[in-house]
Parts: sequence; structure tokens; C-alpha cells
Amino acid sequence: MGYTGSDPYVVFLEATVYDAGGNNNGRLDPGETVDLTATLINIGGADLNNLSTTLETSNPRINVIDNSGFFGYLGIDSLKENTADPYVVSASPSTPHGHTVSFDLIATADGGFVDTLTVNLCVGLSVPSDTGYYYAYYSGGIHPQSPVFEWIAIDSTQSANPGISLDLLANQTVTVDLPFTFSYYGQSYTQISICSNGWIAMGSQTDVDWSNTGIPNPDGPPAMVAGLWDDLDPGNTGAPSDIYYYYDETNHRFIVEYFQVEHWPSGDHETFEVIFYDPAYYATPTGDGEIIMQYLVPMQQIYSTIGIENEIEGVGIQYYFDGDYDELAEPVTNEFAIRYTTIPPDYIPGIEEDGYTTPVAKNQLMIYPNITKGRMNIYYTITNPHAHAAIKMYDATGRLVKLFDQLTNHQSPINHITLDASHLPAGIYFVHIETENQRVTEKVILIDYFTLKMKIRGAINSLPLSFMTFSFLTQRLFVV
Repeated sequence: MGYTGSDPYVVFLEATVYDAGGNNNGRLDPGETVDLTATLINIGGADLNNLSTTLETSNPRINVIDNSGFFGYLGIDSLKENTADPYVVSASPSTPHGHTVSFDLIATADGGFVDTLTVNLCVGLSVPSDTGYYYAYYSGGIHPQSPVFEWIAIDSTQSANPGISLDLLANQTVTVDLPFTFSYYGQSYTQISICSNGWIAMGSQTDVDWSNTGIPNPDGPPAMVAGLWDDLDPGNTGAPSDIYYYYDETNHRFIVEYFQVEHWPSGDHETFEVIFYDPAYYATPTGDGEIIMQYLVPMQQIYSTIGIENEIEGVGIQYYFDGDYDELAEPVTNEFAIRYTTIPPDYIPGIEEDGYTTPVAKNQLMIYPNITKGRMNIYYTITNPHAHAAIKMYDATGRLVKLFDQLTNHQSPINHITLDASHLPAGIYFVHIETENQRVTEKVILIDYFTLKMKIRGAINSLPLSFMTFSFLTQRLFVV
């Protein structure tokens, strides 16, 4: 059955920044004034005439100088960007890099059409993240959370920090007790498993996976910290090559160093370390521990994985995989550090500034894809791990069509369920999650998949799209 809606329906696809009069880097930076456009698509069943939009935000760091954007005619299955009548916005110089601004885009057209769309825009430069829980900051970055490279040698070539040699050979994993309780993606651990193949996993595990994959991925160990995951051999000829660990009690940190381990098949030596910081002394908004990875030398081979992943292997940060960096990452060079923390780029702990309060933790509901034939992945963050949550799905009339039993004793702040709503008719739905102190709703569109592909394909063929738009469409619309 195809899409049977007889009314127009507009979906926001992307926002584009034009800042030729500023620093011309294609983003809204702190202290900058830019032209901003929206790309909209009409996937409904009727054309729109005289489509006009108004851009609004309550964020005190943002000034919307020109809030009107005229689109005119937007036919069925067509895309349009308001390049002829862009919005003009400016960001306060005090806006932190990586701060996400939410706008309301109010759309009106002939025939009484009115709808409000959500537009999210990042100010300045952000950093790699999973779902907005953990973030990856790199040395030399512009954020306050960016680490400073400080190599802590614990191998047997020195005596200042007497590390303990694990004397590992190829494809071996050993469990080591932590000197403190380390919280990771909301779960507490008192042990870690150190593998010769460049990864560490939380808890006690026996996996020895040497074949790296991307992140997140069911392959490899759960709750993984991939310093440099690939086929490594610390038992190569030429001691003191090995893996060492050391508790720096003075600075409340636990260090694992991979020292001159061979990387198969070239045999080149890799030297890096993973440092776990005691959450009792290094506070984060969520209570989760911080991890710093340090690289004394650059990666010696292209085929490796760097990043972190949660217990259910559905959420993580892929900083690097087989030659490709996250689009917000910086390349690993010699004397390079990456800091994984739950402190957001725009975090201000408990301080109200200019009427804006940065939340202690982010409550989120994300649905991928949100235009689908029925199957969708729902990710939601609950800050209280023992909160009761109810997930409900409503149709456009407000009728309850799906209800999940209350969930209790969550093992991780980031929860994931897969919902199959393919038995429901095409149309607009709302997924709602509610706890004692949290309520959030996201819109979902169910549509016949073949019809949707034809609509998008026709729109793409009729309009020149930026790579970002094309990537957005393929990820959010075609993957179910």
C-alpha cells in the first residue's frame, strides 16, 4: 500500500550555514553572524503554495536577526532550500564551542497549512560522540576538556613508575583488579580484562579477538575500550616489549601501557597507553569515569580500531577505523592524547549564565530512522538507573497504538529497543517516554518504503544536493 495521505507534509532535512562574510568555514562560530538556510521536503499528498517560514529560538546566546524564509511553491515529492531568502542569525562570543541550539521553524502556506519543525544547529566545533553521552576530546583542541599529552612511562626501561609486567604472548587476555570502582556507561566495575590485541574490556572476560571491526558492533568484547585494536603481539623478540599496568595512587589513576608491541603483519612496534581515572576524584555530570588514551608514536598500520563501546555493543564512539577518522576527529600523531568523558562541550556545572542553564545530564530520545516502513531503533537516556519508564506510541489523533510495560533497574543510562510497527497504517505517529521527572516525545512517519524511495529519488534527481544532504537522506531514510 502506498502513502495515502491527501494533505501536504513537510520534513526538515538539513540546515546550511553560509558565512562568506565571516571566516567562511561553513559553520556558525561564537561571535559570528551568518546566513542560515533550511532544506525541506514535501512527502505529503498535496502541493504547497506560498510556503513561508519563521525561525525562532529561546536560547539567549543566539540572536535571530532575520527570522523569515520564503520557499514559495513546494510540490509533492520536491525539495527546496531557501537560498533566495535566508535567515540571518548570530551567536554570542561567549557561546561554547559544541553548543547545540534548538530552533522552532514555523511553516505556513495557503489553505491553512501550519506546522512547526525542529531545527538543531551546533555552534562552533564539536567533537566525536556516541549519542551525546560520552565525548572524545583530543590534544591540541579548542575545548576546555581537551587533554594535554603527558606520557607516563611504566615499562621496565625506567624506574620512576614501576609497572607490573603481564608477560603476555599473542592472543592472550588477563583479568586485573582495579584499585577503585570505575563507572562506565552507568555500570560499576572493579576489574578490567587486558588483551594483547590492543583492547581492554570492563569486567572479567576471556575473549581474545584479534580481528578488528568498527564501533559499535557485536563483534569483539562488550564494554570495550579500544586503544589500538588489531592483531598485536607483545611477546615479540626484543624485551622489554610487553604490556604493563601501574596504579598511580597519588593522582588516583590506573595506567595500562602497551610498550613496543609488534603489529602483524609488518612487525612495526606500537607504543600507547590507556589511563582510567578514579570517578571519586575526577567528577563528571553522570558519575562515569574518564579515560585518556595516549600515543607516544603514530599508528604504524592503517588497519586498526580506536574508540569505546558500551556493554550491549549498540552505542559507542568510533574515533578511527581502518583508515577513516570520525568527521570531527583529529588524526593520531606522535605524542597525541584522546580524552573520553561524559562532560559535554558546553557543560557549565550548575551555573546559570545569561538565563541559560546547562543541564547536569542530557535526557534524550532518539529514533533512527524516523521516516520508515515500520522498523525503528529507539535510544533513550535515563539519568536515574532505577527509574520506571513507560514508552508509548500514539497516532496523529492521539490514540494509543503501542505500549511497553514499565522498565525497571536499567543496567545503563543509554537504553535501546527495536520497535516493529509495520502492522500499523502509514501516517504520522508520536513516540513518548515518561518517567517520574522526564517526559519527551519524538515524531515518526510510517510510510510505504518503496513509495518513499521513489519520492526521495525523484527529489534528488531534480535538485542539486550537498553531500551532507545526500548522506542524511541515505542514513535516515533508506536504512531500516
